[in-house]
Amino acid sequence: MKGKLLIVAIAAFLLFSGVVAAVGEQAGNSQCQVEKNQYQSAPTGDGMMQRLMYQIRDMLGICKGGANLSELTGVMTYDGTNFYIESVELHFGPIWYITTATSAVDYDEDGELELVIDELFGLVNTTVTVEGHYQADDWMSVFTINGEVYREPGQPIWAA
Repeated sequence: MKGKLLIVAIAAFLLFSGVVAAVGEQAGNSQCQVEKNQYQSAPTGDGMMQRLMYQIRDMLGICKGGANLSELTGVMTYDGTNFYIESVELHFGPIWYITTATSAVDYDEDGELELVIDELFGLVNTTVTVEGHYQADDWMSVFTINGEVYREPGQPIWAA
């Protein structure tokens, strides 16, 4: 009975955190990935399970090999699902968090503190410098945006 409860709890956690939706989205769109993502190359790695592992690490604040942060500068783009700088997929936390939490910083400098997602949309097609941890060559968990702290290394606010 305890085993079943644990499985149900883990499944509910993954469902409500957006992990299952992200994997379903990736699986459902694998045939049209080239059309959907015209300007970025398709993510490399070992497939859906690898991406799921990266998303879980990002969601829990786990930095494989320590929180070694790297800087990346370029024009930020959005393909309808993910944010990118060149071919690097940028991750800012679970969908439920970025679509419901008000940003503490006006990253897009429009004079308003908006939802995190709206601040990020305000940066699309502009040159952005992010600092983060590479979960893979093409996947970054973001910690700073244009020199402003987005989140501290360690357990993120959404995992507390």
